[in-house]
Amino acid sequence: MNLVGNIDKLQTGSEAEFRRFYEANFAYFQSFALGFIKSDEVCRDLVQDVFIAYWEKHADFSDSISLKVYFYRSIRNKCLNELRKIKNTDTEAEQEIQKLASEDYLLEAIIEEEIAASIHQKIAGLPEQAQKILKLSLTGKNNKEIAELLEISVNTVKTHKLKAYSVLRNQLRDLQFILQIISVG
Repeated sequence: MNLVGNIDKLQTGSEAEFRRFYEANFAYFQSFALGFIKSDEVCRDLVQDVFIAYWEKHADFSDSISLKVYFYRSIRNKCLNELRKIKNTDTEAEQEIQKLASEDYLLEAIIEEEIAASIHQKIAGLPEQAQKILKLSLTGKNNKEIAELLEISVNTVKTHKLKAYSVLRNQLRDLQFILQIISVG
């Protein structure tokens, strides 16, 4: 995920830049939090808390990597604290929390989130009709359902998907290489 925001302006405390940063990145961080806690409402609150905490110390981050690490770690820690509050004395729950607290799990969750963000970013660069079709396809709709929703023919859906997948395959070629390396390790 490329964080949207001007680090220099964020460091100076620009409220307009912070608002832009919040609006552009909130959904990605909420999606990351959902990997730990399966409640949209709880995740939304936790991510908002991290944004507030960031705003209070915005001058501490000079580059996007340290800022990204701060958000991922802070969100993970808040999620773990929330899980500890609501867990019962069940040993399975404790084992799950320990798994979620591991650095390996954090790394896997970050990689998944970064890959998903990259794919969504590439989809956003496609023509509007292709974007609509792929997004509907990603929600589980079949070609016939997509055609009915968009009031186009099934063949048009297939053609748009074919072209879009071809473009995405070319644009995500580096990502495929990285995924193969990760799966081998």
